[in-house]
Amino acid sequence: MTPGVAPGRLAALFDGGPKLVLLPGLASPEALALPGLALWCLAEDGVLQPLDAPAEGPGLPLPAAPGQVLGIVAPEAADAAPLLAWWREAAPGAVPPVIEAASGAAALPALAARAVAALAASAEEGMAAQQGLVALRQEHEALRVSQAALRRAAAQVQPPAVPLLVASAEPSAGGHAAAARDGRLALGQALGVKLEGLAAIALHLKEALAGPEAMLRVRLHGAESGRIAGAWVLPGRSLAAGWLTLDLPEPVGPLRETAWLEVKAELGAFDRLALSLGAEPVAPGHAAAIAGGGGDGRALAFGIWTAMPGRRLVQSPYWDGEAIGLPAPPTGAPAELPQQVWNAARIPEGRVERVAIGSQPARLVASLVPGEQALVVLPGVPLNGLDLLQAELAVALGDAAWLEAALWLQPEGTTIGAAAELSTTAPGARWSGWHAGVFADGTCRLALALPPDPPRRAVVALVLRNAGTGPAEVLRVEIARLFGTRAVQPPPEAARREPPPLRILPGTLAEAPVAAAVRLLERYLVPGGSYRHIDLLMEGVRAGGHAWPRLRCKLAVNGAVPVLEFRQRPDWPVVFEHWPQTPADAAGPYLQLTEAVLAGGFAATLATDRDRATLATVLRLLPAVVATAARDATTNPEEYERWIASARQFAAAVTLVEPG
Repeated sequence: MTPGVAPGRLAALFDGGPKLVLLPGLASPEALALPGLALWCLAEDGVLQPLDAPAEGPGLPLPAAPGQVLGIVAPEAADAAPLLAWWREAAPGAVPPVIEAASGAAALPALAARAVAALAASAEEGMAAQQGLVALRQEHEALRVSQAALRRAAAQVQPPAVPLLVASAEPSAGGHAAAARDGRLALGQALGVKLEGLAAIALHLKEALAGPEAMLRVRLHGAESGRIAGAWVLPGRSLAAGWLTLDLPEPVGPLRETAWLEVKAELGAFDRLALSLGAEPVAPGHAAAIAGGGGDGRALAFGIWTAMPGRRLVQSPYWDGEAIGLPAPPTGAPAELPQQVWNAARIPEGRVERVAIGSQPARLVASLVPGEQALVVLPGVPLNGLDLLQAELAVALGDAAWLEAALWLQPEGTTIGAAAELSTTAPGARWSGWHAGVFADGTCRLALALPPDPPRRAVVALVLRNAGTGPAEVLRVEIARLFGTRAVQPPPEAARREPPPLRILPGTLAEAPVAAAVRLLERYLVPGGSYRHIDLLMEGVRAGGHAWPRLRCKLAVNGAVPVLEFRQRPDWPVVFEHWPQTPADAAGPYLQLTEAVLAGGFAATLATDRDRATLATVLRLLPAVVATAARDATTNPEEYERWIASARQFAAAVTLVEPG
């Protein structure tokens, strides 16, 4: 027999909780209804349903045996034979025992013994899982130490990798630019490449006249996750018109996210700053997203360099290391202050009390008569990753039109005893100005713009005052919320889905693939055998509208048949965006190509045009790459020529990948 279950009850049967299966004829089954134990009855037609639940018609055959079944309770053991036969086929390692009992009460002793045994087995499994987790953590730490040692060794042994300019956009001859307005500039730009391998970026400043009050912040994000991969903070006096190049301390690791550039500037009263835009408008979603609009659908003028991760170490000026990896809150999403910040609040002025309703955390509530003010000081407020600090006040008594409120930012560690001690001249200090409530509205909202490079922590002060004049105009104000947000333009959806094509620098025909560097990683020869291979690494590869920071392959010869091998491993660069169906060995999936495989239409099995372009580029570059690397692999002229001949065989097969 194959038991069934009603479609609507399938999820409950497979919820993973402990359960019993009761066969027909069991007296008083309700005696087994214990807390946390589900009882499922097997009907005469073979359908499982909860105890005392109405039937729901014909059931679906069970696709698998449910888990955590403590036992099958039956008046006679023989009654369970058909069900056990199915169970042995469906889950031979988890066949439940049969509890023979005439009634539910009679089955309780055997059920208790079974429950204790199941609990012990579960505890043992949990202990094994904990031990496995500890071992995994130890292996992870050992791997991190090994990686650090390998990076140190590689940095000292191998020469630094020369960065390769892979994409650029020249400034507009017509002077198009994104200029600061009212002393502020905020914009975002999709760079059209992945983060992996990025070593430096450059922006063109059309105009830069900035004093000591000015600040420029540039951040490199992964558009999908929002995490920061690069960050620079430049003082105003370091800015000058022309190209501004920003190096990363080392190239970005294997992050397959879209590179998104975020620029924010704040200037003094007489400062000027403008970033050049490209010469031509670009497709929607690829243009610079400028806060406040503008840009005429153009992208920033920029340059992008790539290098092999771990092979280029630079002491980068203006690098903001504390921002790296910061999971900044999404644009517009509020980041609330933790409760411990409110618990540390001080009240130097005014009548402010803590009021808690039910189980909610206590909130600060100020009582203000006409002309009275209150001061709330929050020391050590975390500001990292925020652009805007906002407060929301709820007027519980009186009219919001009588209320005036202001937010102040003061340096961390500042002691404030009265509102008169608040300063706008201290380093990093600023205030929001007085915000008035709206007549007949129950709330008052105010915002304080943070500097481009805000301190990691600061003192935040909130001043409330009652501007009413009549003796009855009494206010009771609750500080409902204080939260931070990001205000920079978000990347458009098009930037996340499909990066714009790269603009390749002139100097090489688009049809001719090139590699900036070629390295021989390994030469292997079987003593006394015919098998041999060379392991090849290509850096800074370009072909047509495509670019790859690194490509790697093995050229092997076993007898007279050359083989081209690719592997999907952590120590190999990503060769194909969608790895094809291939066999695997102990080192992971591998792809071995011969002329016969290519002639059989292998290229048609690749999922994307880029993957086919990758394969075609490797085949076309192979003779030149092998000619370069084989000089280090052998000093035998005949062996050298054999390697070249094998590479030419594959290059001749490129028409099987790119017809015509």
